Amino acid sequence: ERHGKVLAVRHKEGQREALIEFPPGPKPKFSAPPLKSSQIPARQVSTAISAAIEAAWQPLSRGKPVVIYVDEEG
Repeated sequence: ERHGKVLAVRHKEGQREALIEFPPGPKPKFSAPPLKSSQIPARQVSTAISAAIEAAWQPLSRGKPVVIYVDEEG
């Protein structure tokens, strides 16, 4: 099973991380390098962080990281 790019997000003053996993996208041809985190559009990352907060991620609380799976739209 292929996994997408995972970004770890943490609030500046918080302790609890959110791990946001994006879909894997098309399989690379000819052993092309995988997508870098800087190549994920900022708008999509922003939408994913909003979705993580709506899904009960509390960045200022303590505990295990929350894993959020997002679609192509964030």
